[in-house]
Amino acid sequence: MVKTYELATRHFGWRRRPQAPPGKPFAQYLLQRALQSQGIVSLDSICYGNPQEKAMAKKLVDAAVKRRELVAVHLEGTKNLHWVAPPWLETAFEPVSDLRVHILSPFDPLVIQRKRLALFFDYEHRFEAYLPADKRVLGYFALPVLAGDEIVAALDLKMDRHAKKLWVQKWTWIAKQSKTRKALIEDELHRFEQFQKQSAMNKG
Repeated sequence: MVKTYELATRHFGWRRRPQAPPGKPFAQYLLQRALQSQGIVSLDSICYGNPQEKAMAKKLVDAAVKRRELVAVHLEGTKNLHWVAPPWLETAFEPVSDLRVHILSPFDPLVIQRKRLALFFDYEHRFEAYLPADKRVLGYFALPVLAGDEIVAALDLKMDRHAKKLWVQKWTWIAKQSKTRKALIEDELHRFEQFQKQSAMNKG
């Protein structure tokens, strides 16, 4: 079965869909976008969702290395080369506070690249919506919880729009549980619930 997605055509009102950009400009865009959003990049992360651009992206990376605009770095736990802009190597970053908690979507850019997530956070997320209930570990639609620079939990949440309540169907601890951490997550859950309520009102 072939699926055709025409949302872009309807949104922009095109009479004729524009041609895709040629390889080099598109690969250059992917490289710059990855450097800006990720900091440290690999071919996989640069071309995520666009694997056909890897050959051109590699040429651009090699040229940037020759111009000393990028530096190759080797990360523990992977054989894949990564690259970074030289100023990043000289920048001292403040440690991220454990008090900063974020509930992430499974489709968040930080999460959706599973190999990168596992490499940097030592966490392998499972998207289990298509699994039978008895095969699920984290739940139907589990959301990872980032506290500081660590994935500490996964929450299977469900918004009851009629009751205007957010239900925690399953709470799985990934890191060591603590009262302080649990309280911070509960505070974030409250904000998350308010956001969902507002979104429902806007759609209504």
